[in-house]
Amino acid sequence: MTPLRCRAERRRDGYLTIDALVALSITVLAVTAAVTLAANAVSRMAQARDRLTAVRVADDLYEQLYTGERPDGRQSGVTEGRSWTYVSSSAATDGTPSVARRLRIVVDRRFGPDLVIEAVVPPAPATASSS
Repeated sequence: MTPLRCRAERRRDGYLTIDALVALSITVLAVTAAVTLAANAVSRMAQARDRLTAVRVADDLYEQLYTGERPDGRQSGVTEGRSWTYVSSSAATDGTPSVARRLRIVVDRRFGPDLVIEAVVPPAPATASSS
């Protein structure tokens, strides 16, 4: 082998090492991006599931209050692992008499702020007497 050929091979070996390092770096970046994307997708799904569960609990409470199945006043409890509180009071003010009810329903969420629903509903329907 000539000394010129030895130098050329050594130079090429250096380029192969650089090429391998660049390829490895690109692979690491691609894998990191894919893992980050998957983690974000899982996080968003958990947030959406949390929001949906809170909305479902609040909707059930609202329907039960609207139809008079739940008592007026201040109540709290746990449904589907979510703590909730509601307050129902008269919608009347000093200047405006009303038989309607004002509702405030608060459902605990695991991700983000609590779900709060405020509404004015008609008076509770009269319950059938036992006579």
